[in-house]
Amino acid sequence: MGLDGKLLEGQLPPIQGAVVAMHTAMYQDRPDVGCVVHTHSPYATAFAVANRPIDCWIEALAMFGLADGVPVAAYGPRGSEEAVSKIRLVVRPGLPAVLLANHGVLVFHRTLELAIFIGGVIEEAAQAAINAVALGGPVEIPGDMRAAALQRAMAFDTAGTKTARG
Repeated sequence: MGLDGKLLEGQLPPIQGAVVAMHTAMYQDRPDVGCVVHTHSPYATAFAVANRPIDCWIEALAMFGLADGVPVAAYGPRGSEEAVSKIRLVVRPGLPAVLLANHGVLVFHRTLELAIFIGGVIEEAAQAAINAVALGGPVEIPGDMRAAALQRAMAFDTAGTKTARG
């Protein structure tokens, strides 16, 4: 596939070809994006079908670029210009994912590994929230604590894996 959405080699079934535009839009709009992953992971898709964002209920969201949660892009028919424009309305710099109303999840990051990892974090948060309903519902992490979680993660990343002897 080219970034213009044209098939360069191989074959692409029409039903899969319908979502190419949302992938190429992320590559075109975000020079930091090296991989786009679209899934129908069951718990996160439940939030998408309910048109409900995933708020910052678990620490990993705060640590990995989703301190404000995962927003929902309003519904547009699969692969249409309307769908792509609604995705573009909610995507902002630094945000690595959106829920696609009545459809699924779109994750975009620098590498395949990071995109898959973020997709897993989103699915974990959605599952935890759905399970927490039995206990009164999920509770958001306070804003200042989200920032603290991110700073702590960055401190560990900077320190690396040095041993005590160094």
